[in-house]
Amino acid sequence: MSSRFSRFFDKNGDGKMDSCEMEAALKELDLNPSAKFVETAKRKADANGDGKVTEVEFTNIVGVFQEINNLRSIFWENDQDASGTMSFAEMRKKATTFYTTHADKYGDGKAMEVMNHYAGDTDKEMTMDEFLEIMFADRF
Repeated sequence: MSSRFSRFFDKNGDGKMDSCEMEAALKELDLNPSAKFVETAKRKADANGDGKVTEVEFTNIVGVFQEINNLRSIFWENDQDASGTMSFAEMRKKATTFYTTHADKYGDGKAMEVMNHYAGDTDKEMTMDEFLEIMFADRF
């Protein structure tokens, strides 16, 4: 595992994964994460709370990345025209399905938070990163 951790995540070889290395790992998933999103993902993986992810904590990262991929799948389910953004119409059409399908995991008003993103502007589009910010923020 050590060589895998070093090769893929610990680019500076200090035995820990910092914010820059976490950001690079998220970008490997084709994400363009905000600084806030990077810190949320890192905090989830950082079991001892020292601000850096060790090799021992590496297994937590796998769970974080799986969760991100699950949320990405949900986004693509709702992006009916495959534009890379989710329109208000797409989200409204899928909101009921989303809630009934994913309520056990993403309930607690997440569908409403996504709808509130549009704030009455039905021409507004939501990007994948904006969707992940909403869905991921309180999940972990």
